[in-house]
Amino acid sequence: MTEKTSKALVDAIRLKDENFESLKRHNGENVRLKKQLEATKEQLETTILEVSKVKGELESALVEVSWLKKSIPTERDAAVQEFLGSQAFHDAFRPCYIRAANFEKRKWMAVLERYDNGSIIQKYRDEMDEYR
Repeated sequence: MTEKTSKALVDAIRLKDENFESLKRHNGENVRLKKQLEATKEQLETTILEVSKVKGELESALVEVSWLKKSIPTERDAAVQEFLGSQAFHDAFRPCYIRAANFEKRKWMAVLERYDNGSIIQKYRDEMDEYR
């Protein structure tokens, strides 16, 4: 073998060794990144499960709040129900009690007007017109 060939062979072996070392470093870095990615993936899956659980709890709470909100009568509803259950309301449909109930009706009409801007009163008057 000539000196040139020998030198070229040594250079080729050195280059191969350098490339091999570089590949080992890259492989080590890739293995580290893969482990890090897997750990991140596990954390993400855990977080997704926790978020789903919290979302379910929140949706249940919203349904319960909505149900509670519907079951609580408003001040207006309470006034209307009290009026509809009052003797004055029932007496209004009996001609013999009309005079005695007028004061009570006026009082309730004022209360209803305050809460309803007159729509229930108009409905009441329309019903009264049907009986006349």
